[in-house]
Amino acid sequence: MNQGQTKRYQQAEKLIKQGKWGPAGDILDPLVTETADPAATRQLVRVLYKDHQYVQALSNVLDEPELFYQNEEFAGLAVKIMVQNQRFMLARLFVANGPMDWQQDLGTFIQDGEQITQTKYHQTIQQRLKTFYHLGDGNLMEQRQRLDEAYALPLDSFILGTKFVLRDPFVHYLIKADIIESLRKLGVDTQLDYLWIDDQEYQVNPAELPAQDDVPAVKTVRQIIQERLGDQDAISFQMANQQFDLQLMFLFPRAANVITDPTEWANVLLATLNGHEISDNTTAGRWQQRLMTLISTLAQAGK
Repeated sequence: MNQGQTKRYQQAEKLIKQGKWGPAGDILDPLVTETADPAATRQLVRVLYKDHQYVQALSNVLDEPELFYQNEEFAGLAVKIMVQNQRFMLARLFVANGPMDWQQDLGTFIQDGEQITQTKYHQTIQQRLKTFYHLGDGNLMEQRQRLDEAYALPLDSFILGTKFVLRDPFVHYLIKADIIESLRKLGVDTQLDYLWIDDQEYQVNPAELPAQDDVPAVKTVRQIIQERLGDQDAISFQMANQQFDLQLMFLFPRAANVITDPTEWANVLLATLNGHEISDNTTAGRWQQRLMTLISTLAQAGK
């Protein structure tokens, strides 16, 4: 911040100490737009929360959630705002990404908020759950929107809906992968059935899943890409990793079951980027042909 902006920020701090939330917000809002200063953003969110502008406060938190990991006080503020807006799954995911020593107290706060909402707004929760059940009624963009709305559910209700959604053949697989990944991050210890991209049903316990990049086969493919392209061709290196990332989106959580020969997988991937057609003579080739079709369909859906 320049000298004038610093002076305005100090004026806002004085107003905050006096509990004059509205006038403080009138100063901080344009200041945040001008400077994108993290301290000003956090103070603006504090002011909006104190002024009961919970929806606007949430919008500011979700724009840059990483700013609120500075300490437990600001993390707690972000969680309070999410709970006030009944965004329980988002709050849980926010806490899961933070330091372990914050998680118990903030997790208890979220759980208390869920219990109050379950009692006070039971009908609202049931309606959200019904909407979640019908997540497959729409295109990918509409499904993403419905999933976002489902993140307002308490965890128990979300898991209940998940058990239906993951087996629904009309729910896009990337949506299912997002759900499983969210439950993995939360360490949800329950057995779930899901319909995968090969139209077969499998079981998964999210708590037992490693992060995708920690799967040995995935790490080996990354290493081969690094060895062959990392120091020679920066553009091809980036393109190879981007293509592999797209493949992994569809392979989750079965990458280890599919990439049985990481070297062959990398060979096929790099040959494709060099303009060669994918051969179906190998398992890696057949799988990457299928993934190429899925990725192409995804690109068409985004137009």
